[in-house]
Amino acid sequence: MRSRTTRRVAAVTAASALALGFAGCGGGGGASGKGSASSAALRIAWASTPTQLDPNEFTGLTWVYGLDGFMETLLDYDTSKAADGKVLGVDALKPALAESFEANEDKTQYTFKLRQGVKSEWGNELDADDVIWSFERMFTNPRSLQAGVLLPTANVDKQEPWTKVDQYTVRYNLTDPSAVSLSVLAYPILGIVDSDEAKKHATKDDPWAAEWLKTNSASFGAYKLKSLDPGRELRLEYNSNYWGPRPAFEEIVIKAVPDASSRAQLLISGDVDMISEPPIDQLKKIDESANAAVSRQPDSNRHNLSVNVKDPALGKPKVRQAISHAINREAIVNSIYQGYAQSALSPQASALLADQPKTGSYDPDRAKQLLAEAGHPNGFDMTVAFNTARPGPFAENLGRLIQSDLQKVGINVNLKAIPSAADFEAAVSKQEYQAYLYSERPSQPDPGFSLFLYLYSESALNKSGYNNPEFDRLVTTVLKQPSGPQREQVVNQAIEFLVGEEPIISLVEVPDLVGVAENVKGYVALPTGGVKFDELKRS
Repeated sequence: MRSRTTRRVAAVTAASALALGFAGCGGGGGASGKGSASSAALRIAWASTPTQLDPNEFTGLTWVYGLDGFMETLLDYDTSKAADGKVLGVDALKPALAESFEANEDKTQYTFKLRQGVKSEWGNELDADDVIWSFERMFTNPRSLQAGVLLPTANVDKQEPWTKVDQYTVRYNLTDPSAVSLSVLAYPILGIVDSDEAKKHATKDDPWAAEWLKTNSASFGAYKLKSLDPGRELRLEYNSNYWGPRPAFEEIVIKAVPDASSRAQLLISGDVDMISEPPIDQLKKIDESANAAVSRQPDSNRHNLSVNVKDPALGKPKVRQAISHAINREAIVNSIYQGYAQSALSPQASALLADQPKTGSYDPDRAKQLLAEAGHPNGFDMTVAFNTARPGPFAENLGRLIQSDLQKVGINVNLKAIPSAADFEAAVSKQEYQAYLYSERPSQPDPGFSLFLYLYSESALNKSGYNNPEFDRLVTTVLKQPSGPQREQVVNQAIEFLVGEEPIISLVEVPDLVGVAENVKGYVALPTGGVKFDELKRS
């Protein structure tokens, strides 16, 4: 094993090499003097970058964040409504490609007026046909996030999601009212595709131009794709046909820098303007540097020990409860997260719902008792997989603390590192792991949506295999109700139901943490975890 000093030298060397890669991107703006403060390029280091850009094919969180750069939606997040201590809500919306909309009396139909004269990067004008085609395309992949999660939770009529009224008017059709029917339209993967251009690249075997859209952009956003080096680099450039205000940055350069220490060093030295997942142990150092600071904003993000409930042992609720009681979350918060998180002791994120019943209080004796009641008085063996991209670069250390806690109650944990983020996500989706460390951030900050997202039996993001008809019934009821007291009552029933089941063992709640250069302003945390690149400016 290499010494800590050797690791440090390797990280600094890697950061120096990467800085050379950013050198041709317009320079920095920090005190390091590496470039001009008027630099037209925004340079970003992420833990990983997208491997493809088809908005209909989930390939990891950076896929979502990459689409944020060029996909334009009918409605957009209104970041001016961001408030201290609160996640940007489902009603924090403003017009985008749609300049206005009207609802019918029972809010099952919304008539949208499209902006006229809007052109894509390819010069084709936005019209109703683009909206119809884009949503029809979403439903061609039943396991996509759109067809499998977002549109069902919004009660969108899959037989006829949109109706063309005229060239610039469309009607949005729901089967029932929904608290998130409008907010889902701001999610970038529900952005509108330039169907005229996409159809030029369709074939008999590929009628929806999936292959072409993997490496090309075709929307109406402020930026367009300049180049994609899958898994290594994403470059976006200003779309001169953009309908809205010209953004401050002409180019967005995003490079994959898997090593967290290297990302932090690049930010501190002024070689990049933003980094994802800043290492927890260097947050203070970033804040104290001359060039950068840590943005810490409200979020519904939770880091979990996720389990496969189809496993003979982990399928037992008492075993899951025992594991939860065996984990010392406070110690994890203090050692791994250094106080930048809080213990997750409720069925859902506290940012989504206050006054929830508590779960998982640290009680090893109770854990042993539950294991005995579940038929495992001597514990059992389990394997926990992890990847440093999700929940973060500290995943191995987090796993070791959990390993130590569970050993004390008789559960022997084998930690399994998965080097590839893509391989890890693929295996999670296929439910191949017995247990794994993960992160969950519901893109719609709504408890009903979150309940569906990870635990409803038919959700595309139900990675645990949890399937309970009574819970499904409660969630279905919640999704068909508009916001109000009746909906809150059913949500509370679903929450109470989860207390005894604990199908996901949540560990900590983490704010949105992003490393940002001191001279880059305008960053606001989005519910999706993405970035409004067109709102950022260099001071």
